[in-house]
Amino acid sequence: MDTQIVEMAENVTSLFDQTFTELIERRDAEYNTAIAPLDAERESLTQEHGAIGEASANLEKILPARAREAQREADVLTVAGKHEEAEAKIAEAEDAKRAPSAMNDRQREIDERIAVIDREKRAIARRVFEQWYAELLPVCRAAERGFLVILLDGLEDSFTEFMAETGTGATNNR
Repeated sequence: MDTQIVEMAENVTSLFDQTFTELIERRDAEYNTAIAPLDAERESLTQEHGAIGEASANLEKILPARAREAQREADVLTVAGKHEEAEAKIAEAEDAKRAPSAMNDRQREIDERIAVIDREKRAIARRVFEQWYAELLPVCRAAERGFLVILLDGLEDSFTEFMAETGTGATNNR
């Protein structure tokens, strides 16, 4: 086969490969740009969730000792006649007992927000897909027309005409 024809075919293939690659890169860049703030928020929330879990586990280990310590300090204050300070020390210990529950509540809030972020990312993916599909379908149809109608049908018609002109017995079925 003529090297120029092979080169033309390779150029057509290369054009389609380059176009495909660039379109996919643009689509992915648009999607990644749209979800970047959500990914950053999700990462931050994931780190906070982990830190809360670790802090809560550590706090639960020391709470009994802190409660005993607070009670001892409250007893010392009561014996010294400092009843208000003793009550404040006991209230402080009670607040500390509620901290793990508050931490768990925050972790639930984080889990809920992460679920919302994931839904938002899926909605963005759908929007990007629908937008790109609608915009690229006419481009693909034009390329398809260029290849199938203009190139293939055109070549077939040209060969048929050539065979008719040269008297080589042209038929539509070759």
